[in-house]
Amino acid sequence: MSEVEPTPHAPLALNRRSFLKLVIAASGTAAAASALPATASAADAPTSYPQKFTFAIMSDVHYLSPDLIAQNAAYEIAENSDRKMFSESADILNRALEVVVEQAPDMVIVPGDLTKDGEYLGHEQVRDLFRQAQEQIAEQHDGKQTKFFIINGNHDLNNHHAKDFAQAGAEDAEAPDAKRTSPTQYKDEIWTDFGYAEATACFDRNGTRDGSLSYVVRPCPGLTLIVVDSCSYNMPGDATGLAQETQDGMTQELVDWVCAQAKAARAAGDVVVAMQHHGVVEHFGYEDEIFGEYLVNKNLSYTDVAEQYADAGISAIFTGHMHANDIAKHTSAAGNTIYDIETGSLVTYPSHMRLGSFEFAQAGNALECTMTVDDQPLGTVDFSIAQAGGLNDVASQDITEYGKSRTLTVESVTTMLDGYVVDPLLAQVEAGGGVKATVAGLLGCDADALDGQLWALLTGILPTSIDDAVAQGFYISKKILIMQVDVALFYNAASGRIEAWQLAETPATASALNITFTPAEEEQIVNVLSATPSTMAEGDECALYITAQDFSAFIDGLLAELDQKILLDTANGGQQELRDIVSNLVKNLLESTVNDTYSVLGLVDFAYQDHLLGNEQSGGEAVSSAIAGIEHDNLLGTLVGTQVNGLFAKDSAFMALADTVACVPSDLIKKEGTNVIGGLVVGPLLLGKVKTLADLVELLTGSMLGLDLGGTVASLVPSIELFGQPIPQLAAGALKALITDENVNGASADESDHHLVMQAAATIPEEEAPSKSGLQNTIGSAEKVDTTGASSSAVREFEAALAAARSVMSDPDATEAEISAAQARLANAIKAVEESKAQSGQGGSSPSDNSSGNGTGNSDTSGNGGGNGGGNLLQTGGVSMTASLAALLAGGGAIAAGIKARMSGRGNRE
Repeated sequence: MSEVEPTPHAPLALNRRSFLKLVIAASGTAAAASALPATASAADAPTSYPQKFTFAIMSDVHYLSPDLIAQNAAYEIAENSDRKMFSESADILNRALEVVVEQAPDMVIVPGDLTKDGEYLGHEQVRDLFRQAQEQIAEQHDGKQTKFFIINGNHDLNNHHAKDFAQAGAEDAEAPDAKRTSPTQYKDEIWTDFGYAEATACFDRNGTRDGSLSYVVRPCPGLTLIVVDSCSYNMPGDATGLAQETQDGMTQELVDWVCAQAKAARAAGDVVVAMQHHGVVEHFGYEDEIFGEYLVNKNLSYTDVAEQYADAGISAIFTGHMHANDIAKHTSAAGNTIYDIETGSLVTYPSHMRLGSFEFAQAGNALECTMTVDDQPLGTVDFSIAQAGGLNDVASQDITEYGKSRTLTVESVTTMLDGYVVDPLLAQVEAGGGVKATVAGLLGCDADALDGQLWALLTGILPTSIDDAVAQGFYISKKILIMQVDVALFYNAASGRIEAWQLAETPATASALNITFTPAEEEQIVNVLSATPSTMAEGDECALYITAQDFSAFIDGLLAELDQKILLDTANGGQQELRDIVSNLVKNLLESTVNDTYSVLGLVDFAYQDHLLGNEQSGGEAVSSAIAGIEHDNLLGTLVGTQVNGLFAKDSAFMALADTVACVPSDLIKKEGTNVIGGLVVGPLLLGKVKTLADLVELLTGSMLGLDLGGTVASLVPSIELFGQPIPQLAAGALKALITDENVNGASADESDHHLVMQAAATIPEEEAPSKSGLQNTIGSAEKVDTTGASSSAVREFEAALAAARSVMSDPDATEAEISAAQARLANAIKAVEESKAQSGQGGSSPSDNSSGNGTGNSDTSGNGGGNGGGNLLQTGGVSMTASLAALLAGGGAIAAGIKARMSGRGNRE
């Protein structure tokens, strides 16, 4: 497995054996508590933790390089296909970085989507802007070094939507591809210095699988940040490479790794937070149903992930993706709480970022950390870059107000629907060789079974007897001149046919279809009857019928005509005409008024912006009454029905297009037996004139039958379900959820979407006395040293170092640093004595460095050892083995002590 094992903190970081109790609380009230094993550790002094460690969050930057933008059709389509302000993205990022430079935080974190669509050039330019901000902070704030930690979002890797609009022609609807960014390029070429270079652990440092960009850093003593790559970017693509998708790509293996890292950091005494693009807590009531791809939802349950994160000791997770400033929390079954702190996009209303801090304090054995997170508006943005590119005619403006009118517009919604609904459906029609497979898919059946499915739907809504037909209004009663014609329409289960029966008598009570004939049409009927021998029914008699086989042939012919004349007609403009009709229908629906204050779009835009801003407001009576109308009064159905009737108006664009589609329903209708008068009236007059789809619509909705198809559609809306709910209830519920925060909702002054105070506390037991075994061993080695022949200066230092070591050895309050320093000094003194003796033996004697003695200090520089005294030392390269061993022991101890001192914070910036 390519996973890099977790880097353990405890052996390096701290010198206390601790029983650590971490309590996560909001507003000072304990929300969860968990006890760690007795082997956990905590810092040994107040200087182990910075008094205050500040940070900034900017998310979903969606930077589009000005070098890739040009004014042409392709870019106009792209810009109108999204709610993001791409033309202004460079200017907005510059302003956000101005705030960063002004605030000079210790750390900046970016939870993904650095670029519009993973353009390599975009990544490079954002990185360079981040570096420039770091340099400016250092210049303006006494050399301060601000760290940036980043992670990818769903747009950043293997994205086939990366386009170079600057290379597209003025009328081109599609721009050529821009260079994309791969996972390897992301972490090894571009963003190495923004997290990976100082990572203490990586999930899959050299890999490219989903999750492989995850890493861990320790931004300051006492704080571990686990950066999680939650995205999916190894989907099957095309010949040009793999592709990404909006939903997450997290696996249980990745979650297990994250939790192992969190537990290791907790055991080392750190507060643990995480960062990833996708959320782990639902931020409004219907997010899972209608925006499920913004949560961890593909392979895992976001709730299960939140449970595991919380129980592993992760106090908070910084997320993005949804473009909303919202904070939500989840408390696990074990009682542990995690906060999902979602930050909105820089390029979407309200264009806010966040500022915050971790404050550490230690009093005796109590260690406390308070995390504060605040909303930060950007204020006025200078649009000089956008203006220089001819993309904006506004010099500068408050970006929140500027974006408010650019969130959901008629143009953006219709373009998005075209791109996300119409385009995929048409592509599906083309891939399936026609609309039949697509319609079958929508109805949940195979194409071969579609005709039978439609037949079942049709016969299922028809009455099944003459009496039912009369009672339900499937009945024509008309007096033409002196003749009374009564015809009932129903499905005859015995014959398996749809049948029209002429009745011998007019029913006493009936709700007949209101058919109006013009004088010319009545004259036509008389002419037909005069020219055709016919009979009046002596009893009820079948006049016309439709079989399932004939219906199937009719449907196949009609669908083939729709394919040829409209859906697959790119040469003669039929498909484009349909697009225009759909766009106009959507536009009219969006602009329809729901009350005196709001249109449909206005209501949706208000609710959506309310959630994006955070600290949601209800909107007052105008909003609540509009939502009530949708939920209880079928207001949505009424609006849709009105637009449908407008679509079928005689002079509408749809009717003009429908007039090109051949439709001859008389081909599927058969006469039964003799020329019954009812059959002659219904067949030739009502259906004989229908030659096109427009004729059929006109027959149904015009003066003859006068059916209210819009009303029929309106009545069907409440019975149509999406995500397991009727459309009106779903729409009303989603709108109410967007404007009503039922999670972190400001009930407490320190717990809202714009201001959060979260506290973590650690209880530290008494520390064990530092070990002196290494110092004792070095003193033992020193006591065996013979100083005969060493220089006087070396001897003096040796004797002083030995005395100091013995003093530290006898001091019960000696610190680990003092012990390490004494051990290192004595080891160096031993080495100096031996080196001095070796030099004296090679270079002769002097008054101050007398190499003569009583025969006990002789040495053999060849390494063979000689002399007659017990103090002879084995020499290696002119240095005694005893001295080398002492130095090695002391050096190892010093290194370990130095690492401990560094990890515990000694010498670190406050």
